[in-house]
Amino acid sequence: MKNSHTVLPILLSMPLVCAGNTATAADSSSPARLDPDKMAGIGLTAIPPDAYIDILEAGELNMRVASLFEGKELSVSIFESTPARTNHRTRPTDVDEFVYVLSGKLILTEPNGTVSEFTPGQALVLPVGYTGTWEMQGNYRELVVLMQKNP
Repeated sequence: MKNSHTVLPILLSMPLVCAGNTATAADSSSPARLDPDKMAGIGLTAIPPDAYIDILEAGELNMRVASLFEGKELSVSIFESTPARTNHRTRPTDVDEFVYVLSGKLILTEPNGTVSEFTPGQALVLPVGYTGTWEMQGNYRELVVLMQKNP
C-alpha cells in the first residue's frame, strides 16, 4: 500500500476517501469495532467514475468506498461497484490484498486464462503484481484488508 492509502486493484493509486467515523489504532490498544452500516453499504463515498477509464473494459465504474480502520500498518475498507470489468495489465496491484466478498460476484481472469469466481462468503488473497482482469457482477461489495510494512 502506498503512503496515501490505496484500496483494491481497481482503485490503485487513488487516495482513500474516508466517510464518517473511521476506527484508528493510533491512540489505542483496544479492539476496534468496524462500522456495521458501512459493512452493509450505507454511508459509502462515491469515487469519480473516470478515475480508472484507462483500465475499464466493460460496464461503468460507479464505485463507492469507506475506510473502516486505519492503523500503523493495516487498513480495512469497504468497496462497492456496479457491474464492470477492468484489466490490470498496465496497472498491476502494488500490495498483497485480502478480499472477502459481501455481495455480488467477483470473477478474476489471469493472463494465462485461468478463471476464478468468488461469491458472498468467499475470500481470497490477491498477491502483489496481479495483472489479470477483475470483473464485478451484480451489486458487488467487498471487505478489503491491506497491509503496509513501515520502512
